Amino acid sequence: MVNEKINKIRNEEFKIWKKAVPSLYQHISTFKPPYTTLFESVEKFPKAVAFTHKIAPNKEAGTLVASLLCSQGGDIYEVEFQLPLGLYSTDDDLKDPKYGTAFASVASVGKLEPKWTYQGQTVTKIEYVGGSHADAVVMTANGSLAWFKEDCKVPVFVMEELVGVSTSFSQIHNQERSHNVKTDFAVSEDVETLVKSQPSMAAGQTDEHSLLKVVDNAQSPGQLVRSIPISNTSFTQVIRFLDNHLFCTCSDDSTVRFYDLRGNGEPLWSMADPHDGKLLSLDVSPMIESLFMTGSETGVLKLWDLRTIIACLENKEEPIEIAKLFHSAADPVVDVKFGISSPTEILSVGGSGNVYHWDLEPLFSQETAESDELIDAEELQQQCLKFIHSGGGRRQTDFYNQRETVAWHPLISGLVGCVDPDGLLTVYKGFHGKEDNSDAPSEIEAEV
Repeated sequence: MVNEKINKIRNEEFKIWKKAVPSLYQHISTFKPPYTTLFESVEKFPKAVAFTHKIAPNKEAGTLVASLLCSQGGDIYEVEFQLPLGLYSTDDDLKDPKYGTAFASVASVGKLEPKWTYQGQTVTKIEYVGGSHADAVVMTANGSLAWFKEDCKVPVFVMEELVGVSTSFSQIHNQERSHNVKTDFAVSEDVETLVKSQPSMAAGQTDEHSLLKVVDNAQSPGQLVRSIPISNTSFTQVIRFLDNHLFCTCSDDSTVRFYDLRGNGEPLWSMADPHDGKLLSLDVSPMIESLFMTGSETGVLKLWDLRTIIACLENKEEPIEIAKLFHSAADPVVDVKFGISSPTEILSVGGSGNVYHWDLEPLFSQETAESDELIDAEELQQQCLKFIHSGGGRRQTDFYNQRETVAWHPLISGLVGCVDPDGLLTVYKGFHGKEDNSDAPSEIEAEV
């Protein structure tokens, strides 16, 4: 009897909670594309997603149409989806949206044809650039690049990399037995230059190094400008531009290096982080140029300030991070991405596929607080972690590649797109709830 009464009380508490929080998402839609059945063991193929810049608002219907690009093998598909216009516009005179599911129009087609195809390759990264020569640049598992233009199904430019005698045996073996992607590329802010990485090139038993390749992306896309070797590394898994000339890298020796395209090929600064396991991921803030974040195999996220690092190097001291955050259960940080619309917004991706949403506002508020008001690390973690997207299908027993499987929308604030190992596509905007000590209703409460 006692247990029955306790269960009834818990059920009533749950009902009250559901009324207070009608949804854990402001919006979420999923779609399993038909092309996912083309391959056996589809989850073993790396996948990538990226939003386009296309937005078509329909104020009469209260909706907008946007699209994302997703890869399957060497094929790249453009999938359109519909959203409530209120997720994009703050206009008070919006009509209630009239639509079914976000992917209703594409689901009714029954069959999707690839928008672009890079035959014989496996696409691992897509970047929508919208430049004069190409709309998107993609990278494949072996480090090749291809440029695609609207209404042309095959690449308009190609920079092909081949696995041959110059590629070290250890790297080939490592690539074959791992689901991890070992290459990356980044485009400068003015979209005129591209830097890509290439796994280790063995010139001898003791001379093994990975390469950075500076590539023209303006006059002759795909033309090699120069090569920069990184000694004693097997691969460089992340590259990020800070501006038109300055870029940084993260290699398998857990070292972050900063380069200037106008320099002699030597790094301006290098920062090794021997603590908390190997570094797997890196991103730079698009709004605060000196901030960047690293993620490790033990689930540790660290926020750094480049100015502090430079000062420590000059004084021959070990750099210290601004803050340290953690994934649950030491979930490896395989990807990290700063938000585009907010300087404090960050998402990180675990090896499990879980997507962690962070807001660093409490951290920056703490910097201006009095010493007796400072909060401890555990409380800071709780305040900064705003939302987790797990989406049951994302949980995997094996460690599949999760890099480039999650993307921020470049124009719709807070909208995220992701692809699961089985090919399931999801677009969502998380519900972060009300701020403490605030009586103002949240967006979702206002809608309800």
